[in-house]
Amino acid sequence: MWRDRERDSQRDILCLMNDNSEAKYRIDALREELEKHRVLYHVHDTPKISDESYDSLMRELVLLEEKYPDFKSSLSPSERVGGEPLSSFQKVIHDFPQWSFDNAFSFEELLAWEERNRKLLQKGGMSKMPSYVAEMKIDGLKVILTYKKGKLMRAATRGDGEVGEEVTENMKTVKSLPLIVSNKASLTIVGEAWMKKSDLENINKEREKEGLPAYANTRNLAAGTLRQLDPKIVAKRRIKFFAYDIEGGEIETQEGELKTLSDLGFLVNTARKFCLNLEEVEVFYNIWKNKKGNEEYGIDGLVIKINERALWDTLGYTAKSPRGGIAYKFPAEEVTTQILDISYQVGRTGAVTPVAELTPVLLAGSTVRRATLHNKDEMERLDIHEGDTVGLRKAGDVIPEIFTTFLSLRREGAKPYVFPARCPECHFKLEKENLGKEFSVAFYCKNKDCPAKHIENLIHFVSKKAMNIEGLGEKIIETLHDIGLVSDYASLFLLKKEDLENLEGFGEKSALNFIKEREKARTVELHRLIYALGIRHVGEETAKEIAKCVETMHDLLHSSYEKLVVLPSIGDKVALSLIEYKSDEMSITKLRALLPHLTVVNTLFGNVVEGALAGLTFVITGSFEHFSREEAKTLIEKHGGKVSVSVSKKTSMLIAGKDPGSKRENALKYDVAIVGEEYLQNL
Repeated sequence: MWRDRERDSQRDILCLMNDNSEAKYRIDALREELEKHRVLYHVHDTPKISDESYDSLMRELVLLEEKYPDFKSSLSPSERVGGEPLSSFQKVIHDFPQWSFDNAFSFEELLAWEERNRKLLQKGGMSKMPSYVAEMKIDGLKVILTYKKGKLMRAATRGDGEVGEEVTENMKTVKSLPLIVSNKASLTIVGEAWMKKSDLENINKEREKEGLPAYANTRNLAAGTLRQLDPKIVAKRRIKFFAYDIEGGEIETQEGELKTLSDLGFLVNTARKFCLNLEEVEVFYNIWKNKKGNEEYGIDGLVIKINERALWDTLGYTAKSPRGGIAYKFPAEEVTTQILDISYQVGRTGAVTPVAELTPVLLAGSTVRRATLHNKDEMERLDIHEGDTVGLRKAGDVIPEIFTTFLSLRREGAKPYVFPARCPECHFKLEKENLGKEFSVAFYCKNKDCPAKHIENLIHFVSKKAMNIEGLGEKIIETLHDIGLVSDYASLFLLKKEDLENLEGFGEKSALNFIKEREKARTVELHRLIYALGIRHVGEETAKEIAKCVETMHDLLHSSYEKLVVLPSIGDKVALSLIEYKSDEMSITKLRALLPHLTVVNTLFGNVVEGALAGLTFVITGSFEHFSREEAKTLIEKHGGKVSVSVSKKTSMLIAGKDPGSKRENALKYDVAIVGEEYLQNL
């Protein structure tokens, strides 16, 4: 079924053919190109393009020959090709934040990650380089399991990292998953739900008979299966689960965690390797890069984790990821397609981005019609001309990107695309930004009244992670802005049902739904509002860090650069950006008009402060009567302390409950003070 979808998406290529002569020219060019690469691959063993790109060119040739049979030839490369063969889920808050790993796409990027970590470890007084565990990055769905006193109480999807969907009854059907763990402990287990490739094929055959769309890949199948409302359907699909992490545990190495998981009865992927250094990681990576297709589960790379868990605390986290691990991605799937046109998007900061409009093509399970060209320099590097055939891949299997141009397939007389000198929306002159030591790569529209910037800011403002006002898509925002109903943030809160119900895309019901969602958004967390304002360099996580240290919007607007720059996770760049924002008359006018429509609350304030425990490092061990381990950790951090997983000479105090284990012995060894649960109660 997916092959049929791919053929359908490529049929749009035929729209480029205006007459027989143009079709013959394209057919001849494709035959010549395919023959050249056939010889390079099969004769000289020196391929210049990926198998996917070759197959994509071949599919285009077959389609053209089908439409123009007069140009068929028994000598065509195509003659070598055989015949074409969810009621709702409850939201749950995770006990531990679910981070995602940063990506590396080359060995050089992996070395750069290690070097950053080496410097941080040296600052923490550690000179020994870590060892690593390389594990398969399974192309499935992350699931978090919660066991209480040895019993499986909850299973949830990752969601946004803080809130996921409960899928407990569905995960109970997974036969490799223990419903009761032997040590009767309370544990949080993290792993990957996945499906076999052979099961994907069989299920898609059944769906095709029923006239249902096929699943594009095993990951989509796993996600779709776990979101089935009937667990009986899930049981029939034989979902699998690999466990790979124990959250909040006391095990000192990643290897030890994996062994413990196996001992507890979890299915743990044995395709992994302990590596003393990154050179050994690279050898393992190259082995699996070539044989990943042999497994029944999908693999899109390796996850490289520092083996010594104590080092994870020293390294800490970025705004989005732990520094102690990284995903080392395999080369992306690649296809070919053609350029139809190039459009230029103006972002909310004024940055102008060229976007290639493409002949639709199926790539990594989804149909791609557009791909970013990033900036003027990238356009010139690729030397894009009208109608060019280009290689397309997904960077990190997420963002479609053009990585090469097939110059030998270019039409004679094709004109190059030229990056504009003026804003495509307001015709203001485009300029690079002065960054101090150098100029930006991107060109910016500096016109504060550029309508495109206003629209992009409004789209960002209502988005899910910002104000979360459902019912206002990109097209509707554009329409409301164009007809003058919405000009700034405040005007969104002045819209009435009758303003909307006669607009295209709205009816009485959808207008009422919007009003309902809009009213819910009137009460908003401070960090969401800060993020929604679109202040440059202030992302979702940075906005949260600001809200932890600044109680109200008034306080933020009246904070000096000197006060802002010393806040945790802020730094010079963000502080300067905040000063620039509050010094801009237009931005402050918009904000002042908005605030009377909102009730702003801040539940994050005080979560991280300089308190009585500032500068002290604690280790928590054992079980407590009045606190969970996570509650104890939160309480210490609220008072400015830091919590580590292992006892060392730098530990200030061990808080020991019932059954403290070896950590109490280590505390005695290093002469670390030991206190009980009453210390937490006094806090």
